[in-house]
Amino acid sequence: MTRDGITELIEELETLTRQAINDLENMDEEDFEQFTITRLHIVESMKRYIDVLNDGNKKHIEEILKLDPIILERMQALKDEAANWIERRESIRIQQNAYLHSYTHDSYFIDHKK
Repeated sequence: MTRDGITELIEELETLTRQAINDLENMDEEDFEQFTITRLHIVESMKRYIDVLNDGNKKHIEEILKLDPIILERMQALKDEAANWIERRESIRIQQNAYLHSYTHDSYFIDHKK
């Protein structure tokens, strides 16, 4: 395995990560999914080169990984937003069911005047 291959993969990973950081506020769930899939492919490809990693490569990878918390924070915010939406939707559904509850058709309501 050559060092040029690992260097290209590390640069590709850095480019992908920095692009995600720059577009962070505009990324939606599908963008994050695509980012994760692409990143996974890069990391899987990097495994072949583990024996030829030098200290410079390792340091470069560590610098890229320092950006992860920023991306994870945005992903968590989207997750929380989706959870809140689902919770509100469930609350609305429960309230609607209370009003739409079907009553027995055989029953009578009698109003007693006083």
